[in-house]
Amino acid sequence: MPVTRLLPLLLAGLMLATAPAQAAPDATVAPRAANGQPLTLERVVMLVRHGVRAPLDTEAAPGLAQGSWPTWPVVPSHLTPHGAAAATLMGAYQRQWLAANGLLPTQGCPAANQVAIWTNSAERTIRTGEAMAQGLAPDCPLPVGHKPPGTLDPLFDPFEAGAATVDAAAAVKAMEPEMGDVRNASTYLVPAIALTIRGLGCDKTLPACDLVQERTVISPSADNRGVDLRGPVALTAGAAQIFILEYLEGMAPDQVAWGRFGAGPGLSDALAQISRLHGLQFDVFARNAYMAPRKAVALAPRLAEALTGAGQPPVTLLVGHDDNIAAIAGLLGVHFQVQGYGEDDPPVGGGLRLELWRDAAGQALVRVAYVAQTPDQVRNLAPLSLTSPPWSAVLPLPGCGALCPVKTVADKLSVAP
Repeated sequence: MPVTRLLPLLLAGLMLATAPAQAAPDATVAPRAANGQPLTLERVVMLVRHGVRAPLDTEAAPGLAQGSWPTWPVVPSHLTPHGAAAATLMGAYQRQWLAANGLLPTQGCPAANQVAIWTNSAERTIRTGEAMAQGLAPDCPLPVGHKPPGTLDPLFDPFEAGAATVDAAAAVKAMEPEMGDVRNASTYLVPAIALTIRGLGCDKTLPACDLVQERTVISPSADNRGVDLRGPVALTAGAAQIFILEYLEGMAPDQVAWGRFGAGPGLSDALAQISRLHGLQFDVFARNAYMAPRKAVALAPRLAEALTGAGQPPVTLLVGHDDNIAAIAGLLGVHFQVQGYGEDDPPVGGGLRLELWRDAAGQALVRVAYVAQTPDQVRNLAPLSLTSPPWSAVLPLPGCGALCPVKTVADKLSVAP
């Protein structure tokens, strides 16, 4: 299908992208028991994605991108100063929320062993953890733990670290029933694909690129140790992420996708729409029933232990990557859509917050929330507070609801790949 024939579909897709998602309960407000009585917050475990980074070399869409990519203030994959500042703002907000719910003091440094922070060993995750720690406890000696930089951590990189393996042929067969959205992307995501084509500028090349017609192929990798994805989602996800990062970093509109999305609300709407392409790849690599327990083979038990184990601190912060969040969301069976993003695309600097509450009878209940800054909050480094919070939503668990018995959540985090 020529790109020019996609314009009517593009306009229709933009209308869908800008329609408000179904409202979810706001996670800023503390929950109450069924009888209306207040609950007591005992623990919080946060799993967040690192902050704004420079693009990865693998995201650059070679052969498709028409133009020189903007210059970034750091080397590829590293956290930018802007990203660190946004992460500090998020840490400061979480401190206010935790203090308002009695889990941390309103002022001063937390007591020893009140907060535990562990990050992956990548530069962007370590620096995000340090930035959030500065927001959580300004000028306090809050340790940020991690393996030596460059050392593989099975908590976040289980395949690379050898903690999990994939039978690629079995994986492809097992995940096939869940791949409808990925396989049908060239039908229902034509507007988002067309936008990405326009952003790359290859709609003007001769011949024009026509990624919609690319066939989706999910196959075992050549070494049978992983899964390969080819087709429209694979070709557009990286570019979509770069365009979003350019906006978050505060680049001028004429630098975001080379100005091909315009400015103002039109630019924001375009980024929200193409965000779904970036999020959709996790259906293959992290969310599905085969990959999720393997991707989370070490992370899920760590979350469960931090939430329910004896002697654990009141607050645990883990800083990883988008695919870590996707895997845990897959295990829990929850979906999310942060304002300004596509469905199931984990924004930088935000993530899951697992909250352990107790009622007057002593019953332990868990609420799962998603908390993340909107694109404009990150772009503008907007101060956050209880009255000007980041976006948040309660994520009801299938078969349970907004408040679940702790065993229900622990069972969902039990992995048996």
